[in-house]
Amino acid sequence: MRRRRISIDLWKNNLNVLREQNPWWVSGAVPADLVGSVRRLYYDHIAEHLSTQREVLLLEGPRRVGKTTLIYQAIAHLLTSGIPPSHILYVSVDDPYLNKETLFKDIQDYFEHFAAKQDLRSAEGTFYVFLDEVTAFSDWELYVKRYYDLKYPLRFVCTSSAAAFLKKRSRETLAGRITAVQVYPFCLSEAASLRGTESRFTDAHSSLRETWAAFYKHLDITRLHARLQEVEKEYGPVLLDELPLRLYLLEGGFPEYILAESPRYKARYFLESVVERTLFHDIGPVFGTTDLHLLQRLFLYANNQSGALMNISEASRNLGAPYSTVAGYLRSLSSAGLLYLLPKFATSVETEARSTERVYAIDPGLYLSLARVDPTDLDQTGEWGRLAEICVFAEFKRHDLRDIRYWRDRDREVDFVVDCAGALLAVEVKFRGDPLDPRGLRGLEHFARRFSPAARIIISRNTHRLCEDRTLVVPLRLVLG
Repeated sequence: MRRRRISIDLWKNNLNVLREQNPWWVSGAVPADLVGSVRRLYYDHIAEHLSTQREVLLLEGPRRVGKTTLIYQAIAHLLTSGIPPSHILYVSVDDPYLNKETLFKDIQDYFEHFAAKQDLRSAEGTFYVFLDEVTAFSDWELYVKRYYDLKYPLRFVCTSSAAAFLKKRSRETLAGRITAVQVYPFCLSEAASLRGTESRFTDAHSSLRETWAAFYKHLDITRLHARLQEVEKEYGPVLLDELPLRLYLLEGGFPEYILAESPRYKARYFLESVVERTLFHDIGPVFGTTDLHLLQRLFLYANNQSGALMNISEASRNLGAPYSTVAGYLRSLSSAGLLYLLPKFATSVETEARSTERVYAIDPGLYLSLARVDPTDLDQTGEWGRLAEICVFAEFKRHDLRDIRYWRDRDREVDFVVDCAGALLAVEVKFRGDPLDPRGLRGLEHFARRFSPAARIIISRNTHRLCEDRTLVVPLRLVLG
């Protein structure tokens, strides 16, 4: 079959841009500064997917959490696995120099003229296309679907900021053809590795992560307690070092924020580099939000409420905006991966739907910076407990626990109620004071009597013990991966 003639536009526009974006075509390797120093937890999953699956892989998550670095790590893996550099094409789709009108045609032309050197559908081997911030290209899903359905030897990996991909048409167009991976800010061990903490710390928390993953499948509290004791015995002093946890509670897991040295830069980072870009470039255009100033004020208001009930009527009064507008904007905000709304645990769908939701920021550093909380006041204000709650919630999300709620009955409450394959896990965070003080456990005990959860956990600052009633008290440092 004859190859199509290559468009002159490719030479003038897109090929030059793609050459800049794909330095391994010349060097055979990804530059070290692009790969980064920390291998993310998602690395193995991505590598396995690329070698075994045809489905489009979507890395979805908030801005600035390291999705692009994950792509470069995947490309480096392919190169070390023997994939020819010319078979790997990376596109930063939001590059203003790209001619998007011919982008997919030019991608095919590149492979046919410089890699396969024949019609792509007849070519042997697999060719990899990495589309970074893919939703900067309208109708991208139609092009990807076409290549997928016609069985071109192409593997697509795409990234997207969470809100930008939520267009209904995109989901429907690629139904059955796409696997989505939610990417979150760095976990405790990743953040510690970024700071140069010794590898045994990472190894210890890798074991903890595996231990908790096994627990969430069966909720065997006795086995969990025994395994945590084994990990503590194996790694000893490494797990007793409080500095990595303290830094994580204060700064969270956004890599650029962790590495930043300038206090002035750090003070502006979350608002300018994360929040404003998310609101103005993702949420606003996708949802047709007209009052971006109100959207920003609502985000900051909700962030300040992290760990508390999000009363929309009260927010409406404080912001001077209609209830319906605030409610709608809040739904839009919750799609961006920076804030999450937890429904109240109830025995009926109707009751749950009418209940006030609780709001959580996805990262303690994000919350603390935007709430303008002075770190020197944390002991007096009780903010350590709130930061611990945010970390616990984020850890649940990293374990892909999707049915997370809270419970409240008058003045009694439980921080988290997690449905693990039909079995309930009740979790209370007690990071200050005595975690077994009966006055602070009335909610957990009342919930246990009413709903008989399969497991109960109290997350403490330092206490670790299995109580007679099978409630496990475990330090936060043994919970975070």
